[in-house]
Amino acid sequence: MIRRVLVTGLAAFAAATLSTGFNRTDDYYIIINELGERLFSSGASPSIESRRYIAKYDALWPEIERIFGRGTDAVVRDIVTGRTFEIRRTFGTNHADIEPLTKEDADIMYSIWGGWSWARRAVVVYVGDYVFAGSLTNFPHAGLDRYPALATVNGRSGGYGRGLNFDAVKGNGVDGHMCLHFAGSTLHGSGRTNAEHQRRVAEAIAYIQDNY
Repeated sequence: MIRRVLVTGLAAFAAATLSTGFNRTDDYYIIINELGERLFSSGASPSIESRRYIAKYDALWPEIERIFGRGTDAVVRDIVTGRTFEIRRTFGTNHADIEPLTKEDADIMYSIWGGWSWARRAVVVYVGDYVFAGSLTNFPHAGLDRYPALATVNGRSGGYGRGLNFDAVKGNGVDGHMCLHFAGSTLHGSGRTNAEHQRRVAEAIAYIQDNY
């Protein structure tokens, strides 16, 4: 397991967000900008359990998006079960639209949620040298695996009807994509943050503090 580290101010941010929900107040920015970057490791193995990571606790979605761009792969850990799976960011602007890399990854996701679900779960996301706290849903939507990405198709998954095919990773057993949120990311439709997603992000931050 990665060596435990104390991240100053992390508990304050998590407690504040869990109690009030995410909001763009001056206090929020003061708290999150004080956190800075922390480095942790426990050996030379390249596995996610032992390699070096830069913990970007001060990063809001615009900075995360520059690191976790479209076409970028990541490893996700569900903080309740501890299980991991791989994903690829394929679409999304206000938040990351992601797809499981393989059928095996999709099966792990299905097992964790107990089916395809819009329920939000707190996750830790490993992107290259960085680790972020996130909130993930598990309901595939707005795509069909059997057609090319961005083709105009009928009957997209999740009841989305006719439109562009937002399914880029083929052969993974999933029609469409799922939604992954980070601190400050927003919904595509309203452009607003979602309080439940931001609470899950805070839970993931607290998990990182307690376990790494």
